[in-house]
Amino acid sequence: MFVDALGSGLYVPLTLLFITEVTGLPVTTVGLGVTVAATLGLAANPLAGVLIDRFGARRVLIGSYLVRATGFALYPLVHAFPLLIAIATMISAGDRAFYPASGTHVAALADGERRDRLYAWLATARNVAFGLGGLLSAGAVTLAGRTGFSLISLLNAASFALAALLLATTGRTTSTGDGTPALVAGGSGGSRAQARVAGGKGGGGYRRVLADRPFMRLVAAEQAFTLAHLILPVALPLYAVSVLGAPPALLGVLYTVNTLLVAAGQLPVRRLQRRSRRTHATALGGVVFVVACAGFAVLPLLPSGVARTSGLVVATLVFTLGELAHTAPSASLAAGSAPSALRGRYLAVHQMTWAVGAALSPAAFSALISAEPLLLWSGLSALLALACLALVRLSAQLPADAVAPPAKFDRR
Repeated sequence: MFVDALGSGLYVPLTLLFITEVTGLPVTTVGLGVTVAATLGLAANPLAGVLIDRFGARRVLIGSYLVRATGFALYPLVHAFPLLIAIATMISAGDRAFYPASGTHVAALADGERRDRLYAWLATARNVAFGLGGLLSAGAVTLAGRTGFSLISLLNAASFALAALLLATTGRTTSTGDGTPALVAGGSGGSRAQARVAGGKGGGGYRRVLADRPFMRLVAAEQAFTLAHLILPVALPLYAVSVLGAPPALLGVLYTVNTLLVAAGQLPVRRLQRRSRRTHATALGGVVFVVACAGFAVLPLLPSGVARTSGLVVATLVFTLGELAHTAPSASLAAGSAPSALRGRYLAVHQMTWAVGAALSPAAFSALISAEPLLLWSGLSALLALACLALVRLSAQLPADAVAPPAKFDRR
C-alpha cells in the first residue's frame, strides 16, 4: 500500500497538467476525456464486488495494480482523443476496483481491534507515501522539465507493478471466494438473521445488499461524510481564494499540514477510540466536521490579513481532526457489517459514496460558493447532523461485533 501511494502521489497533485504534458493534447480535451473516463470507470466498482466474492480480494487487488501499471506505462504513447479515453478509462476502472478490494482484503486479514489498527496503519502509510510522492513529483518536474512528466508516468507504472509483485509474493488469498463457509452474525436489534452461507456463492448478490436496510442506511450516512472529506481538495481552494482572498500558496501549505497530521495522528486517535462503539466514534468525527464547517462559515466575518489567515488554519486543523476520527472506525464498521461471503459486493456499494461524491462535488460546491457560501457550510452541517443521528440509531441494528470489537463485550 505504501509503494502504491508513493507512485500515486507523483501524479495526483498534477493530474490534468500531467496528462496534458504527457499526451500533448489541449487541456479542454484532456478535461473532457478524464470526465468521460471517470464516468465509464464507475462500472468497475460493482463488477469488482462480484469478482472479489468469486475469486478473492487479493487477486482482484493484484489485478487493479496491474491494470493501472499498464495504463500509466502506455500514457506517453497517447496522442489522440480516442486513445486518451481508452487509457484513462482503464486507469479509472483500476482505481474503482482498488478500494473495495483493498477494504475486503484488510477485513479478511484481521478482525476485532486488530482490524481497526490495521486500517489505521494503512491510512498512516498511505498519507506518508502520498506526501513523499508529491515532493518527488515536484523534483522531477523541476529538474527534468517536460520530460519529467513522462518520467512520472513510468515511475507510477513501476510502483503499481512493484505493489502487485509484493502482494503476489506475500500473504495469502483472502475472502471466502474459495467456498469456505462463513457465519453471518445478526445484529443486536435482530436486523439480520444468523445464517451459514458459502463463500462466493452467497445468495442474492446485490439484491441482498440493497435489501439490507441497516447497511444501506449506513451507506447513506457515509455519503455525508464523503462529501465532508472532499471539502479540502474541492471546496476549500475556491472558497479560500475567491471568498476569503487567501493567497494560493497558502493552500499548498494547508494541504501539506493536513497530510502530515493525518499520517501522524491516525494511530494515536485510534487508540483513544479503542473502547468506543464504532458507530459513536464515527459520529463524533461528524460532530467535529460540523464544528469545522462552522469555522469556515464565519471566516468572512474576520478582518482580512492575519486574523482571517489564522482562522483558516485553525478551521483546517479542526477539519483534520474530523478526518482522523472518522476514517478507521468507518472502514471497520462497514467491513464488519458485511457477511463475509458477500463482503466484496457490500464494500463495493459502500465505496460508491466516493464515486458519487467525486462526480457531484465539483459542480455542487462551486455553484453554492458562487451563489452563497453559507449555503454550502449550512447544507453540509445539516447532512452531517442527520448522518450522526442515523449512526447512533444504527448501533442497535448493525451486527454487534461490527459496532464494537468482540474483546469489548468479553470485558463487559
